[in-house]
Amino acid sequence: MAKVDIELVQRVLRENGVDVRLSATILNQIREAAAEDVVEREKPAKKQHVVLVSEPEEGLPKDLVGWVVQILEDDDPREVAAKISEVAGTFNGSPKGQRLPVSSFGDACQSLPTKLLKERDVWIKTREPVRVLAVKNTLGRRRSS
Repeated sequence: MAKVDIELVQRVLRENGVDVRLSATILNQIREAAAEDVVEREKPAKKQHVVLVSEPEEGLPKDLVGWVVQILEDDDPREVAAKISEVAGTFNGSPKGQRLPVSSFGDACQSLPTKLLKERDVWIKTREPVRVLAVKNTLGRRRSS
């Protein structure tokens, strides 16, 4: 989208015989909208990371895999899987989705278009599943020599 100088808009309004009061009202609305746009662009939304773990039908195995996903800071992490499933349903209803449907959560994480996910405020950071390992939250004491 091209940016247009306010003075140019003012000149075009004047040349087309737009009433001075109406012209002033229009220009003020343009200035307010431009100011709001600048404020929106200045504040990037804060996000949080979530790890979604693949749980097979038999329950959790010892060797876990999952995907790292980013959502907005205020969003409920418990809803992210449902959002991805909804996007998958929307995608599967599209012409491309009918040709190449996603049939599992892993397929969805690997194949769904970023644009569709972003519309639902979901960003998949690892398209391929990554291993998830449990670690103890204590560190062994180191002996001094």
